[in-house]
Amino acid sequence: MSKIYGFGNALIDIEIQVNEDQLTSIGISKGGMQHITRDEKDFLLKEYKNSIKSMHPGGSIANSLIAAENYDASTCFSCSLGDDEYGQLFLNSYKDKNKIFFNYSDDPTGVCLVFTSPDGERTMASNLSANYQLSSNCISSSLLESCEYLLFDNFSLATDSGNQTVDYCLDNISNKVKVCFGLADSGLIAKNLNKIKNLSNTNLYCLSGNQMEHDELDIHLSLNYQNRLVSYDKFGATINGEKVKAPDITLVNTNGAGDALLGAYIALESKLGKLEALREAVNYASKICSSNTPRLT
Repeated sequence: MSKIYGFGNALIDIEIQVNEDQLTSIGISKGGMQHITRDEKDFLLKEYKNSIKSMHPGGSIANSLIAAENYDASTCFSCSLGDDEYGQLFLNSYKDKNKIFFNYSDDPTGVCLVFTSPDGERTMASNLSANYQLSSNCISSSLLESCEYLLFDNFSLATDSGNQTVDYCLDNISNKVKVCFGLADSGLIAKNLNKIKNLSNTNLYCLSGNQMEHDELDIHLSLNYQNRLVSYDKFGATINGEKVKAPDITLVNTNGAGDALLGAYIALESKLGKLEALREAVNYASKICSSNTPRLT
């Protein structure tokens, strides 16, 4: 059983169905992610209140860990939450409350507005709020010391407190821990480049992201890693260049698919081997794309 410790943003994903013209008016590049203020979040929620289709607990690392749990991995997640309705919704998504460590913030729980266009592509606007208070105080030192995998992503590098948490965790794990880093969003790579460079001294076990994210990273920087996991949307994924095709599906929503791919792969690779683990992970991620939620429970 794989033991995976992850930390990152705790978000409530609010899916909003939009057409192409509406998406253009919002002003975020299709398929991308942009951080927004609380006022911008409130305006968009009011503007599109009649187009809200669903509301689910999300956050990329949390989604990955839920996927890993579905393959019998032992997981733990650290985050910062607001003491509010959204925070309770996030906590209620955990049947075992021992799997989540958090601090309450004076700010509200983070929200991600997921604008879904007719082709199923998701474009995200995130108001991080409480996530800015993610810190080493949210980390369980005992579980961190006993983990086999440490999982975090580029979203944590976007905040000072997140960077502090990254440094703390990397300084307090043994050299046997397999460190997995998700590129998360191509638009964040150039913005976070200096912070990503700080990972150059870390021998990453797995570097994960979609083709666009990997291509963007390669323009700027070469990181040390043992395994490179690349997703190609409906065309499948590769591990170290070996490709697995995705099954044909009726696409509903791509939100959370990359998260699911990474979590399932990490949970399975030691048991099945890299290629078979990827095959199952691609199938699992395809099920996410066929549903209207970033998690399967």
